[in-house]
Parts: sequence; structure tokens; C-alpha cells
Amino acid sequence: MVIYVVAGLTDMIDGPLARKLNITSQLGAKLDGGADFLLALVVLFRIAPVIEIANWIMIWIFIAIGMKLISLLIGYMRHKELILLHTYLGKFFAFALFLFPVFYLFMSANTVLIALLVLAMVTFVEDIYINATSKEVDLNDKGVLFHKK
Repeated sequence: MVIYVVAGLTDMIDGPLARKLNITSQLGAKLDGGADFLLALVVLFRIAPVIEIANWIMIWIFIAIGMKLISLLIGYMRHKELILLHTYLGKFFAFALFLFPVFYLFMSANTVLIALLVLAMVTFVEDIYINATSKEVDLNDKGVLFHKK
């Protein structure tokens, strides 16, 4: 749990700190996206097995993972690189996922997971849309609501 908390907190401060110090880079953006993905995997494979989750929610989790993989595949096919976006919606999802253990103290796992999965689906649909329609790679795309028409 200590590693989980440290990893989550450092993930939240590294981007704003890099922007404040003007030391952002494409590599840093890719590493940050990878860290978010690893955080999600830790929740899925280390925390989820120790709680009781309804079978239909597990199916929904695998559908969400499939959607994220589709987004990555579309981005790779269109731009020939792995694209892990940093939209506001994605950051909010990562933060909510990080807080999963806290929410779990006050609500059932199924309730928390349903909320997280709805947020995940919306986030991954946005990722798919951006990867499918963007002409250039912008890892720091704020999200579709912020696109200029």
C-alpha cells in the first residue's frame, strides 16, 4: 500500500511540476501515461482479487480494458507510436482510480467499481475518438470539449 500511495502521489505531482519548471518532454509525457496504465494494472491485479466483485462487473472491467487497447491500437495504426493521452477526463479517471481504496472504506466495492467503470468508458470513448480523428499526436490534448471548432 505504501508503494501504491507513493506512486499515485508522485504521478499526480510530476506533470504540474515539470510544467512549472519548464522541463516537459514527449518522453516524460509517455512515461506519465505508462505510469497511469501501471497504476490501473496494480488496482486490477493486486487490489481487486482481495475484494468481492460481482461476475458481471468483472466482464465490464475486461470490456473497458478492451476499449483502452482499441484506443492504443488505433493510435498506433494511425501515428505509428503508442499514444497514451493526458486529457482532463483521463486525469480525473486516474485520480478516482487512485482513490479507490478510500472509496471502498465507505461504499461497497461494486458501487465504487460501477462509478469507476462509467468514468472509464467515457474516458476511453474520448481516447478512441481523439486517436481516430487527430491529424497530429498531442499527448497533452485536453479533451474533446476543449477542441477548437
